[in-house]
Amino acid sequence: MDRLAFARGNRCACGNIRRAARSVTQYYDSYLKPSGIRSTQLSVLLSISLNDGITINELAELLVMDQTTVTRNVGILEERGYVISVAAVNDGRKRHLAVTDKGTEKLEEVMPLWDAAQSRLEADLGPERFRDMLKLVNQLIILTK
Repeated sequence: MDRLAFARGNRCACGNIRRAARSVTQYYDSYLKPSGIRSTQLSVLLSISLNDGITINELAELLVMDQTTVTRNVGILEERGYVISVAAVNDGRKRHLAVTDKGTEKLEEVMPLWDAAQSRLEADLGPERFRDMLKLVNQLIILTK
């Protein structure tokens, strides 16, 4: 093993992708800051709004996140009144999630901020490189599942 190359991050896909993910997250969070919501919370809130009645497990699978992280973020969204969870009729342990009116209002507030970040990133990369990046990211998700 070439430890020097590993330490420099030249060959480690995981390390480089994680660094990029943290950097992109910080970038989006800086745009979203006026709304008081972070990019991870936005991702969870938006996914619930698009999948009414989704469970924590289903949401974790959809977002490729661990259940603990999803539960923590859903808890924050519930505390702020953006999301409610309702026990399933046939299994009280299973909770179905839905966005409240307040959560819908928050999405309407946040989406222009997200759009500004998204548009700038796409413009800076250029449309073709942006599409290629999204394609590559999706291929990585499929390959590593």
